[in-house]
Amino acid sequence: PDAVVVTISGDGGIMMNIQELATVNRFGIPLKILLLDNSRLGMVRQWQEFFFERNFSEVDLSDNPDFVKVAEAFGIEAFRIERRDQVTAGLERLLKTEGPILAHVIIDPAENVWPLVPPGKNNAQMMHAATTEGEL
Repeated sequence: PDAVVVTISGDGGIMMNIQELATVNRFGIPLKILLLDNSRLGMVRQWQEFFFERNFSEVDLSDNPDFVKVAEAFGIEAFRIERRDQVTAGLERLLKTEGPILAHVIIDPAENVWPLVPPGKNNAQMMHAATTEGEL
């Protein structure tokens, strides 16, 4: 109860359990939510890019709701970070705010997340950021 708790989620992931914002508000849980929004099912898109010849299917979430308004509708303070020069101040605000808060961070839809566990592999076989196409 005395520790600062931060959860990091993508837009696809948070939409799978967005109703938990009601629980956070109801019980006054001082959760710090860092929402990384690339308007995609990011891990699925990344797999399709690297392992399925860029055959993108059902990963576009460009019709996402306004997550700041959604959080506020659940009674949770929220704000948006849209540019790199806003990140430091945004993270400071996220961590210093009493009570629950959501930072909605807009990121490039093509940005990849590393490390990545390839299909059919386990966590001990994860890939780290590739610097060239030949490393994939």
